[in-house]
Amino acid sequence: MANEETSFPKIPEANWWKLRDLFNKKVPAAVTASYLASALSMAESSAKANLIAPFKKIGIIEEDGKPTDLAYDWRDDNKYPDVCKTLLSNLYPQEVRDLFHSSDVDFQQLTNWFMNSARCGEPAAKMYARFYVLLLKADPKGGVTLNGNTKNTKSSEKITPKQIFKQKRNTSTVPTQTLPVEAPLSPPTNPIVLNNAPELHINIQLHISPESSADQIDKIFESMAKHLKGFNE
Repeated sequence: MANEETSFPKIPEANWWKLRDLFNKKVPAAVTASYLASALSMAESSAKANLIAPFKKIGIIEEDGKPTDLAYDWRDDNKYPDVCKTLLSNLYPQEVRDLFHSSDVDFQQLTNWFMNSARCGEPAAKMYARFYVLLLKADPKGGVTLNGNTKNTKSSEKITPKQIFKQKRNTSTVPTQTLPVEAPLSPPTNPIVLNNAPELHINIQLHISPESSADQIDKIFESMAKHLKGFNE
């Protein structure tokens, strides 16, 4: 860098992709704190510190908030890698670019370099390093990868035994033999003791045909509950 600055951009990756997504949908006339607060559901103070200031520093928006020509190239998937190369060249000294020129760099060594060069603590150096690696990757689809882990919203839903049985029956392509379903009903805390006789444990085994309907299965379990209701009494 010509002016030998010792501070570097530290833009959180999520914010980087969120603002780029906004620009892909429509480039605003001006990027203001209130615009970002509304669009990204964040506080204006956070938007000003974490987005507006660093994006001005790297040249995506002007001092008055107006997007630069670089911003239009930045949102273009085909031009995105060249924008990253330009930012690396403009924002970082040749030394770090020579030492760490691949996205599979040793992250701790890169962090140490920023700690020494910027005379900062490890938390800030890690933020510098993460953004530097983001530019090294130069992957316009990085935001898709970042958000991909949040798509599976049904993993914690409960599945009943009847649903499991129906799924197994519906996905079976070959007729099977009678499917045994074991339902141990031995009371763990209140065993039946008759005149000092040994403890009595009862296991009930059901054989349910794969052709049974859901209503038939429900009736079977309802009947069991009715006749075994007083088992522990």
